[in-house]
Amino acid sequence: MLKDLGLAVDAARQVKQPILPGALAQQLYQTMSMQGLGGLDLSTIIKLYGSEEA
Repeated sequence: MLKDLGLAVDAARQVKQPILPGALAQQLYQTMSMQGLGGLDLSTIIKLYGSEEA
């Protein structure tokens, strides 16, 4: 997943198109990978960073 996100962000940069949500997803997934959660999908970001109740 991290490799795919990197490819998408790089492709957008090559054609000078902003891809802010993709870059953010890449950074969040990189953080997950460093925590040993790289084998999980991006929905895990919601579980890790989402608030249960405001």
